[in-house]
Amino acid sequence: MRACPDSRGFTLVELLVVLAIISVLALLTVPAVSGAMERSRAATCAGHLRQLGSAFLLFSQDNQGRFPRSSHSAAANREPGWAASVAPYLGAPPAQANAAWINRKFCCPCQTNRAPNAYSYALNVFFELKPGDSYLGRPSTWRCVHQVPSPGNTILLAESGRSSGGMSPDHFMAHQWSSVAAARNAVAHDRHDSRANYLFVDGHVEKLPIEATFISRERNLWNPSVAGASRE
Repeated sequence: MRACPDSRGFTLVELLVVLAIISVLALLTVPAVSGAMERSRAATCAGHLRQLGSAFLLFSQDNQGRFPRSSHSAAANREPGWAASVAPYLGAPPAQANAAWINRKFCCPCQTNRAPNAYSYALNVFFELKPGDSYLGRPSTWRCVHQVPSPGNTILLAESGRSSGGMSPDHFMAHQWSSVAAARNAVAHDRHDSRANYLFVDGHVEKLPIEATFISRERNLWNPSVAGASRE
């Protein structure tokens, strides 16, 4: 007759060892999962900006090369703001861009403090300046894509949303910045692991620290007149 196998259960010490191992594995796994989720959200945000870049270029092709305007100057010129201008090139709903559609096209999934129907991105105001405005490089203007000397080095859109209550302007008054602190205050510069996504005029997107985009008026990827030299 065969002896019965040992049916003894786990001892308390063995259970505690197993629980300790599970806890350690959880501590190692959670940051990895969290990091993967953040990278995924940052990639989604970059994808939104690439789509917007394509829409901006399509709009310019249909409008004598012009950039769409932000609310900073659109109303005075009886034009829609940039978001409404490019929406048709992104497949906007026939009647009106609803909140769900705006979330898919104009919003970063990492921005949690955004008000309903608010955008996560804003336009560089340098493309709307007039000769009478005060900025380095005046009286040059860059109302059209072909007027930008270095499209691959000049920022077109960047991440916004740093104002209280989730609302923020749809443009950056970058020509008024005199320090990195001013740029940090305007841009959501730390949304993605101490960096933010930036769309350039040529349509490519980079994730950069704010200091890589603005140090001073002379070292500045926002100002088309100096952007090319700023990366040399």
